[in-house]
Amino acid sequence: MLYLQDLKDGLEFDLGSYEVSREEMLDFSAKYDPQAFHLDDAVGEKLFGGIIASGWHTASIGQRLVVDNFLGKAACLASPGCEKVGFHQPVYAGDVLSGKLTVMETKPSASKPDRGTAKLNIELTNTHGDRVLSVVGIVMVACRPAP
Repeated sequence: MLYLQDLKDGLEFDLGSYEVSREEMLDFSAKYDPQAFHLDDAVGEKLFGGIIASGWHTASIGQRLVVDNFLGKAACLASPGCEKVGFHQPVYAGDVLSGKLTVMETKPSASKPDRGTAKLNIELTNTHGDRVLSVVGIVMVACRPAP
């Protein structure tokens, strides 16, 4: 288990990779972001050379990679939110997204000595190595219990 004391500034975690399928892009977009360039081949082709994933779908994939490869190993208590989210390049069906998480800074809580916060930089790149998503997020993490 990783506690707040284990998360040093600059520490990096490989988040693994995930292949985006056309079917899931269409399903997510139909449910949550039904804009034409996410659903209509002709519109997507005209604007982006093909339909693209919703940025929120890309962020959800990133969150899954973070949970599977970082938060599941950390004494995470919750998250008060994100400071910044960027959608940098379109994501297409068949793209393989790879992720990296870097600890930016940690801070013990002033009011609750059993926890603190960690500011995290999360980035996803596509098959070609282009950055498609960046997130600066905050998580609350438990401190190591006293022996």
